[in-house]
Amino acid sequence: MNRKLLMAFILALFSLSLVLSGCASSERRAERTGGKADPSAVKPIKLTIATSWPSGLMLQKFPEKFAKEVKLASGGRLEVEVHPGGSIVGALEVMDAANAGTIDGYHSVSCYWMGKAPAASLFTSVPMGFEPFMYLTWIYDQGGLELWQKCYDKAGFNVKVIPLGITHPEMMAHSHKELKKLEDFKGLKHRTAAEFAQIFKSIGVSVVTLPGAEVYPSLERKVIDSAEFSTPGVNRALGFNEITKYYTGPGVHQPACLFELCINKNTWDKLPDDLKEIVQIVARSVTLWAWTADFKESMAAIDYYKSKGNIPVRISDDAQKEIRKAAWAFLDQKAKEDPIYNETWTSIKNYYKKFVDYEDFMVPIRAK
Repeated sequence: MNRKLLMAFILALFSLSLVLSGCASSERRAERTGGKADPSAVKPIKLTIATSWPSGLMLQKFPEKFAKEVKLASGGRLEVEVHPGGSIVGALEVMDAANAGTIDGYHSVSCYWMGKAPAASLFTSVPMGFEPFMYLTWIYDQGGLELWQKCYDKAGFNVKVIPLGITHPEMMAHSHKELKKLEDFKGLKHRTAAEFAQIFKSIGVSVVTLPGAEVYPSLERKVIDSAEFSTPGVNRALGFNEITKYYTGPGVHQPACLFELCINKNTWDKLPDDLKEIVQIVARSVTLWAWTADFKESMAAIDYYKSKGNIPVRISDDAQKEIRKAAWAFLDQKAKEDPIYNETWTSIKNYYKKFVDYEDFMVPIRAK
């Protein structure tokens, strides 16, 4: 009988040791995860994101890379499904869908919503204004992001704004004719969009606004004489140089293009704080990657255009000054019509001057 009691006691001790060992292991896992549950045992949160871009385009790679890196950084706790434009909702319907909660978020450019929020265009590009580094320092460290969110809040957009991607100056034009002076544009049918379309109209240029998908066939059939769409790298993928003779710089209409990831606020508010931080940190990382990747692709594109016999044209300095004068006068006028626009435009102008003055003093001349 004593032997049986002894064996039972030994088995009880053994069972207790297993329980205690399991508890210790759980505590160690909790320590590694900041007191939270083991990520491997938690069902991942999944977000559905739609974009304004077709599959394969460089711009579509921005949110795709973001999704890949968020999953890695979160240890698989957050998964983002990225769908190209048109696969869930139309390319220009992504804001409305995210606003309503039909999708969790979208990747696009803010200028598409300027009809509902006039100042939104200023967070995509500023004609003859912000270059990429200027934009990023203003956005992250000079109150630009706060103004961006304020703009959307005032417009009633139920989204959290997160910058995701920036590109170098866009190509001013792919054209059938040489475009060096401002007079060369007059009388042509030139495809452009957003505020620059209105600016060009104000100085006598015949402007045609077309969806991106219609630019190539319109140039090919010579329905339009010239067109801008995106950076040299993106335009190369679309083949504009195959059907035009000239390519024109600099990108006076869009010295930089800033992109946005917007997430439905209800969805955003439900995310754990650490995942919110991961999303924003990864978005900054991908924004830097987008800038350098586009720069590399665009430099290669210029070499490619030359190799194919396309002819480079640079708009004269005098023409650029005329465009700058007309563009900023137009923006000054728009600022009188909307308080948020005025606040944002004033911030941009003040910071632009400070930035240029600083660089004029600190950055050496570019001697060749």
